[in-house]
Amino acid sequence: MTKQELRKASKEKRAAISPERKKELDLAILKQIASSGVFQKASSLLLYAPTAGEINLLPLVKLAHKRGIPVGFPKCNTENTTLDFYILEPGQRLVRGAYGIPEPSPDAKPCPIDRRTLCILPGLSFDPTGGRLGYGKGYYDRFLAGFPGVRAAAVYQGLMVKEVPTEPRDVPVELLFTEHECWDCRKDPRRASSNHKVLERIGTGFRTARKWTAEKLREASKPVRALSAAPNEEDEQQVIAPTPPTPQHAPLLLVLVTYVLLLVSRLIDSWITNPALEPFIVILLQLLIFPVPALLFLWKFRPKGYWKTLQLNPIGTSKLLFLLFMLAVMITGGLLTEIMTGGISALAGNFTLYDTFVARASGGLQLFFLVIAYCLLPAVCEELLFRGILCSEYRHCGATLSIFISSLFFAMLHFSFPLFPTYLFLGILLACVRYATNSLIATALLHFAYNLFCLFGQPYLSSFYVHAGSNETFVFCLTVLFLLFSAFAAGEARKIYHRLAKKQHRPVTVVPLRALPRHLFSALRSPVTAVCIALWLIVAALNLAK
Repeated sequence: MTKQELRKASKEKRAAISPERKKELDLAILKQIASSGVFQKASSLLLYAPTAGEINLLPLVKLAHKRGIPVGFPKCNTENTTLDFYILEPGQRLVRGAYGIPEPSPDAKPCPIDRRTLCILPGLSFDPTGGRLGYGKGYYDRFLAGFPGVRAAAVYQGLMVKEVPTEPRDVPVELLFTEHECWDCRKDPRRASSNHKVLERIGTGFRTARKWTAEKLREASKPVRALSAAPNEEDEQQVIAPTPPTPQHAPLLLVLVTYVLLLVSRLIDSWITNPALEPFIVILLQLLIFPVPALLFLWKFRPKGYWKTLQLNPIGTSKLLFLLFMLAVMITGGLLTEIMTGGISALAGNFTLYDTFVARASGGLQLFFLVIAYCLLPAVCEELLFRGILCSEYRHCGATLSIFISSLFFAMLHFSFPLFPTYLFLGILLACVRYATNSLIATALLHFAYNLFCLFGQPYLSSFYVHAGSNETFVFCLTVLFLLFSAFAAGEARKIYHRLAKKQHRPVTVVPLRALPRHLFSALRSPVTAVCIALWLIVAALNLAK
């Protein structure tokens, strides 16, 4: 039987199942999946939205969310015929996508994938070796070619056949969940005597289906108390709806609130009469400007498990050399951009925070609070907002746009035309570090070290400039150091990504170059974006006029 003939026969056989029988079979399959070890140990779950006649696995979404693991649904890219999975957060709904198939909303984030990810594929029919009969588009086969996790599928026992016609590009599944059991396709079913009964039931339909014993039902129902009834249309409507509920403007509103609070803090700076109190006031203001709005944003608009997407991961020792080289790139590159926009004279003067609070040299305990106020706290707060939340919010647009958008708003935070290129450059470097290391802690540490240099490195920089003898020699030395350390950092980054490639890890979403303008417009298509840009232009123009 050819694939076309088998597809037609499978669809007819599936359509012949009565709705009542389908509910019973779907519930039995759900219990098999929920009681399996791969589901209990999964780090993330990849599902599909059922179309007419397909097995309804949507109740697994609630179970996965209760366990705190992300659930991803596929999006079809019809331009390059690829498939990517995006997270469906608790409370979110699917929207109609390509081919009329429900998919996550446009602002959904990519689902993390690793070796413990469980992917349950749709299909019309399967055989005991894992051969899968799909719908002929090949999306899943292309996705599975680089998928490192567990490949599984759910199928009615009556839709299994002895052999599915396959091609070299077809990727088999490893596990099959039927209404009776979980079948390991990696074993040779013709030699596995313990499972020989499965072969006897293949192709015989639902008449040979055995009844569950009370003991097995109790065991399977322990992890699936949420499945008190068979899946029905109400279960599907809880997940599938025409519009996404998560506000598209939420992350931009967070940025706008931060801008407004920062501008208000400038008024408070003019009231400070005792310089000794300034570090303490700066600490308090930063806590009010950054963490408080960020925590309110996370509490109001994002689920509890959102913290995992911020990548608060420890820094591996293999990445320390990369961070050291990137620090040198930030220092030399930041100095060069300042010279290009403001001249050599731009390097003179004291270190200022947001062009408002001036760091005044001191000693003893006062120096400790000075470092916290002007180095540590800005690094932690800014990284949480820009490389943490903003990079996560726009990661679905691809790594390139995620880096650019977060860096753009980071540069605008300082309300300065001359300093805009410098902070845009630094923001891009920090965002690249976040993607390379998969650690927000790494970017915060790097940012802190850069702030330390800006606070205490000015005397050494002046000394170096004096010994250089001329502006041209000074700029030449900086350029050589910048290029040298950039090459070293690129080499270390290559090693990091080489290790990730060995693990078949896909840390970012890849967006075609021609699609970047469309994604950028979609991401920033908000009146809040216009307000943020207008506010920056007005304040930056006023600062320049002073």
